[in-house]
Amino acid sequence: MSGFLSWFVSVIDPRQLTAMLAVLPDLVGSFNLYIWLLVVYPLVRFQLPVLTIWALDVLYPGFWAPPVQKREFRRWPLVSVVIPGRNESDTIEHTIRSVLNCGYPNVEIIFIDDFSTDDTIVKARRFEHTGRVRTFAASAHHGKPSSLNIGIAMSRGRYIFVLDADSEVQYGAIQEMVEHFNDPTVGAVAANIRVRNARTNYLTRLQECEYALNLSMARLWRARLNLLGIVPGAAGMFRASILRSQGGYDTGLGEDTDMTLRLRKQKWRLNFALNAVVWSNVPVRWRALFRQRQRWERNMVKIRLRKQRDLVMPWRYGWTNTIFAIDMFMVRLVFPLMSFGGIIYINLTTPFSMALVLTHIYWITAIFTCLKLCISWDLCFTPRAASLWYGPAVPIYRAALRFAIFIAFALELLRIGQRHGYVPDPIWQETPHW
Repeated sequence: MSGFLSWFVSVIDPRQLTAMLAVLPDLVGSFNLYIWLLVVYPLVRFQLPVLTIWALDVLYPGFWAPPVQKREFRRWPLVSVVIPGRNESDTIEHTIRSVLNCGYPNVEIIFIDDFSTDDTIVKARRFEHTGRVRTFAASAHHGKPSSLNIGIAMSRGRYIFVLDADSEVQYGAIQEMVEHFNDPTVGAVAANIRVRNARTNYLTRLQECEYALNLSMARLWRARLNLLGIVPGAAGMFRASILRSQGGYDTGLGEDTDMTLRLRKQKWRLNFALNAVVWSNVPVRWRALFRQRQRWERNMVKIRLRKQRDLVMPWRYGWTNTIFAIDMFMVRLVFPLMSFGGIIYINLTTPFSMALVLTHIYWITAIFTCLKLCISWDLCFTPRAASLWYGPAVPIYRAALRFAIFIAFALELLRIGQRHGYVPDPIWQETPHW
């Protein structure tokens, strides 16, 4: 065991790192397409943005998250908080109470119960006496998008805040998002989703680290460059007029991704509110996590690579959307396939070097991950300090997750097993399958 540890740690010996840096210019200068896609591209795409964020924030504090323009309202505009839910008895009271106590003075809550088999609707109706909560109990199970469309039809607010039934709104979050709409070009605002149950076990702590990098940090710089890829269905605010003009949500899978891309096509700006924190639960078991991410990956293929694939046309939707579409294509398709092909090639040609290659990849990724987590903790206040120690385990966690996601990607690309239990049978039969 000690021999293995000595060999494993020797990879980050300063002399070996110096030797790697010495050959890097030759690799980059060779203009080998494979090297560029497998080495240069991931460094530029995944590591450089976060380092740039930190450097610019040191030189120009607040550059990436400037304070939104404040405006005094004679009367704050009405915000309709639409909460769809099914069998959310354990969390619905906390969710509704958090909205009522979030400090925003003019809010209505519309809870749509999607034919729950527990007492969710009973608990939600306990808040109707406040005069700020309305409930609707569906007579059949129709799925989340259909429930959202019911809530949109019932809403009276100028803005609609879509919220999951297992989330909690932090004080001041709604006001922070409303302020973004002072810019007339903004069509939607994504909240900063953080992990509420991070202390449950090691898996939830790893997800807290992942959320810090993929949600908080990534959305911070992508929104600043108008490249935000999704306004999450868990916590996102829209102009009500836009949602109604779009005819509501697509009733199939991936309703939030689809709506986001439809707004991008209309050239609405999508913002990210760093200080609008919404706490959400994440899966506590590997099996539930794999199922969740595989569903998300199938949605990505269905919506981004099929239904909205024409987003890449610059003459129709602008160069910003073209850059966004190409980036998505590279990250989701080209880079994973190149990595998978590289592993197979090494195994077939020089199998004994595979352990060394993977070890080098691990250490490079782990070092950058720990660095980015510290930057995220400094700029976005997430993850919690106790979760920073999980940084070295994040690359292994993401590799396992990527393997499960890759299977879902391949199956959806080949249209195998598209039927998903997340969508009820009657809705599935009526929904176009892209």
